[in-house]
Amino acid sequence: MYDGSGMVSRWVRPCALAVVVATLAACSTGPYVWVDSLPQTPTNSPDSVLIQDGDVVNVRVFNQEPLSTREKVRADGKISMPVIGEVMARGQRPAQLAADIQERLKAVVVAPSVTVTLEAGTELKVSVLGEVRNAGIYQLDPGANVLHALAAAGGLSEYAERDKIFVVRRALPERVRFDYKNLRSGDARSIGFALQPGDIVVVE
Repeated sequence: MYDGSGMVSRWVRPCALAVVVATLAACSTGPYVWVDSLPQTPTNSPDSVLIQDGDVVNVRVFNQEPLSTREKVRADGKISMPVIGEVMARGQRPAQLAADIQERLKAVVVAPSVTVTLEAGTELKVSVLGEVRNAGIYQLDPGANVLHALAAAGGLSEYAERDKIFVVRRALPERVRFDYKNLRSGDARSIGFALQPGDIVVVE
């Protein structure tokens, strides 16, 4: 499906809809924060992305090749590092994870220097639920935003409340709220919020 904005999306696994629909009630309650209240991070920065389950991270320890590794983030959100063991990666930015590993390595290495890079390749599958024309799970192009997800789902239904569009993300403590008017008008903070694998877009 082509949404007219240069982003190509495909509807995937329609049979999984029953599973995500069961979470709709939980996703539609609780606290939220407007997207323009979130800290602003440049979307073109490699360090603007939060690490998610299934991502592959390269951890390099300067002049300590035996301590360097390439790991896939497991379903529990962790990676396994030589010497220091399990490290929680999920929900961290690459620079934050590097700082955590660097701090733990101080017990075994003098003045360690750690860099973490995130490999591309994780599929961007997003659930779109609620008052849209075709709720389901969609595979989007990297860098897709809420407007692309809504377009993939056929747009809003006639019953949608246009200022009650939410993104639920496991790594965030609160839902993120959007106004459709701002998305359509190209508001920088609204369209600059890049979706991540596993996000749930809910329209009330």
